[in-house]
Amino acid sequence: MSDPTARADFRAALLSVLGAVSAHLYSPGDWNVIAGKLPAIKVRYGGEEKRSLGNSGQTAFDTTSIFEIRVEVSAASGPAALLALEGLQADIEAAVFKSVPLRNLAQDFPFVRNQTDVSAEGETHIGGMLISLGVQMYETFYPDVTAQLAEIDLTADMVNVYDPTGTYANPPFPDAVKPAPRTEGPDGRAEGFVKATFS
Repeated sequence: MSDPTARADFRAALLSVLGAVSAHLYSPGDWNVIAGKLPAIKVRYGGEEKRSLGNSGQTAFDTTSIFEIRVEVSAASGPAALLALEGLQADIEAAVFKSVPLRNLAQDFPFVRNQTDVSAEGETHIGGMLISLGVQMYETFYPDVTAQLAEIDLTADMVNVYDPTGTYANPPFPDAVKPAPRTEGPDGRAEGFVKATFS
């Protein structure tokens, strides 16, 4: 069943898991963090994509939600900043993929995408990595079961009671009518009708 809180629940669990990583944690947080507050991990919900599971009588999707994890570090050199980013990346991936609570909330993790950049600001180098974590969840939307049934019309065009040659206008089940001459029904005429009205 579709749960409007599923993504919020996953984000809360993700923050709990990432709290064990040695960095300041923000969600959604200010995306601009001063060097004195680094290393920092910032988490936000980045969007989703729904893929239909086909026409199976109900509306069902594999929904992939994207959680963006932004990692920022400062270091004395570019190589040192890159090493710090890679170390935090390894810690984050270990925390996420080894987490039983997260795996219980997700159907699958179909992708992880990383983008890394390092820039120099005077003697300090700032490194940033954006980790896009794809989280797949099954969703299904059922019809409104609170609607009340008001009326049923039942029309019978029998197989074993038939007219071998007749042609009838506006038959109740046009796709089922066998063309004349026929040796069995349905023949296109209503041989019985019942209307039930519920108060």
